[in-house]
Amino acid sequence: MRVRELVETLKVRALPEGSDEELLEFLRLFRDATQLVVNSMWSLETTPSLKTLHKIFYSKLVSYGLRAHHAKQIYSYAKAIVKSAKRNSGKKPILRKLTARIDKYDYRLNLENRILVLKLHNGYEAKLKLLVPKERIEKFLGWNNYEIAIRYDGKDYWVSIYFKKVVELKNSRTVMAVDINFDNVTLVVFSKSGKLLRVKRFRTPLRKLLTHRIWVERIQRRYPRSWRFIKGVRRVIKRHGERIRSIAFDYVYKLGDLVAELASKYGSIIVLENLKKVRENAKKSRSFNKKLSLWFYRRIQFAIEYKALEKRLETAYVNPRKTSSRCPRCGGNLIEAGYRVLKCKKCGFIGDRDVIACTNLFIRYSRCGVSGVALNAPKPDANPSGMRGNKNEGMISTNINLCQT
Repeated sequence: MRVRELVETLKVRALPEGSDEELLEFLRLFRDATQLVVNSMWSLETTPSLKTLHKIFYSKLVSYGLRAHHAKQIYSYAKAIVKSAKRNSGKKPILRKLTARIDKYDYRLNLENRILVLKLHNGYEAKLKLLVPKERIEKFLGWNNYEIAIRYDGKDYWVSIYFKKVVELKNSRTVMAVDINFDNVTLVVFSKSGKLLRVKRFRTPLRKLLTHRIWVERIQRRYPRSWRFIKGVRRVIKRHGERIRSIAFDYVYKLGDLVAELASKYGSIIVLENLKKVRENAKKSRSFNKKLSLWFYRRIQFAIEYKALEKRLETAYVNPRKTSSRCPRCGGNLIEAGYRVLKCKKCGFIGDRDVIACTNLFIRYSRCGVSGVALNAPKPDANPSGMRGNKNEGMISTNINLCQT
């Protein structure tokens, strides 16, 4: 039996019952203690392990009145902050927001009555009423909660509750390969024997995002020195940035639902490209890099994987290297033969660029682990069953525009 853990966050507004002085004092203490650990770690060449941090800071943090698990959360959180800042070559982080992460041993949650009780420093407790409708919490009644994060924004308290449950994965009948490009997301469903069952394309909103990005650049060129200091100009730039984020988020979750629904219909395992180092390895033109900066492929993959897991479907990642430049029939090099059409110089095979990429993803997934051996891949001198029929079969317009307003 193959199982996976499904994790989800419920973010709600909370209202303290009675005075919130102790809660505010705890949040300030948590922030200042985290800053203390960050300051001590910043000058070190290597990041200490959690065991070393426990030996160094545990006694000091407990002496401030914090509980044992508060101390553990503080130096775990501080370590993550320092690693992230150094990885991005940033300056030493200065914490200003009042935020705390609290372990399951330091709170009691009654989800049905929407009551949260926090164990604070020096034996204090804080009781909060979660302002959330019953319809939103019904989904999580059978889930386990293992951690919360509480934040004060100067006006309201916000609580993020982290839930998880174990999901038993279904056995797959087919394989769905997904190729993510700037302009479209192409998915192809194959049978286990390699027969092509379905081709689907979804247009991406990258052109809309580029339009907002161009407007921001025009504004900055018009006010090259003063745009940071003019309130109205900053507000317009912020509005364009919010529009970019909202378009991207709306698209990825709609796309995730559609892909997971189609995969559930065919009983597919979803094969995605491993694109972890695509930004580091991309050294191309300025226009290409601008598109790459707005390409939200990680969000797309996360949404697909998450929505698939909700439907008990498995996902797998394969190496995408040269999937769009190698012939799936003979392994030869492909050349351009028209708009998004490729031709093999060696065997003359012609096919749609995106369908070829998906076919190569399917072939790589089908390998049994022995180098050069494939279970269901076509023979070098045989026409792959996924490409039989009309050579333009993969070019049939199956676009669905998710970006229409």
